[in-house]
Amino acid sequence: MKKSTRITAILLIVLTLGTLFAAGLAVAAEDAAPAVRIVADTNEVTLFKRLTLSAQVSGVAGNPSFKWKSSDPLKAAVNRSGVVTGLAIGKSTITVTATVDGQTLTDSMDIYVVQPGNSVHDFLRDRQVLGYQYSYKDDYYYTNDRDCWQKYFGFSKFYDLVAPYMLLEYDYVRVYFPYGGKDWMIQLWKGQYGMVFYGAETGIYTKRHTNREPGVFTLYNCAKEGDWLDMNMTMYHDTTGLGTYKREFTRETGKYWWCTGFKRGHLRVEEPARELRTEGTIHLKDAEMTRQFTDGLKQCGFAEVADESALRPDTFCVSGNAVHYVWQNISQAETTVPVKALAVANVLAPLFGPFAMIMMFFLDMGLILLS
Repeated sequence: MKKSTRITAILLIVLTLGTLFAAGLAVAAEDAAPAVRIVADTNEVTLFKRLTLSAQVSGVAGNPSFKWKSSDPLKAAVNRSGVVTGLAIGKSTITVTATVDGQTLTDSMDIYVVQPGNSVHDFLRDRQVLGYQYSYKDDYYYTNDRDCWQKYFGFSKFYDLVAPYMLLEYDYVRVYFPYGGKDWMIQLWKGQYGMVFYGAETGIYTKRHTNREPGVFTLYNCAKEGDWLDMNMTMYHDTTGLGTYKREFTRETGKYWWCTGFKRGHLRVEEPARELRTEGTIHLKDAEMTRQFTDGLKQCGFAEVADESALRPDTFCVSGNAVHYVWQNISQAETTVPVKALAVANVLAPLFGPFAMIMMFFLDMGLILLS
């Protein structure tokens, strides 16, 4: 075969394969379900800056028209071209609607408006200090529970009793239950943490099983990694007292033993901290653990509802081994009231001499042991 003939044959093969490949792409496009997808380099936009979103449509033949919408235009406004402007710290859901070939297609993306970076926040975003880090998304601080000093100290009722002495004013709920040869305690907190932060926590603790009721000094260990549970938590805040709860931050679903979040600021009313509401989901290990945990929730005063659409404050629902809850008003923190009274009395006691100080010591211990 001549050289020119071989070249011609190769070109024919290449053209044939190319035609078949193009035909395959066309068939695949025709078979693909029509869809629109938002495309962005990031889901964050700095306050008062802009982020350009684009939309890609597949599975259609015509040219689409697009409409953009923001779920909260006071936080993130979007124009007809898909350009988002950050107006206030927080999250807004951007939705694009594509109209093409007589069809309406939609897609959504959560966009976080974040404050301008600074060296301190950059440092805390990338590494922890005393177990805490910072998230530009929602502008809050949280505990890096995978490697924090707190995990070595466990938890007991006594910690909550002395918390007011350290300016920690919070509501809490303790859910006790046995499972897998261990005693479990899953505790929820929300309230004022010192003078400059308020926030919420969910902690998982275990100890060797006994038949004794937990006392003031009964120590539970922070759950080891094999007992960490998938969970998430969102905190809402009624900043006006009018019953309008706005989302403050969301800890995304992940494996935790201690899921936390803290915002800068001060509550209008520290105790009870009913202006804070937390919603979350905890994925238990199996049906037995789910039953034991939900029985514990009921003992704390939570009511079970049929599904997530029926959730309201201080209720929960079950989906498989996932427990969805909303917590607002229930609190077991009444014991902090005598502690505060004792704090004042202990300050005044030295004014009345050594005898009064001795009497206050025994009164302190008596109330603690009776709590």
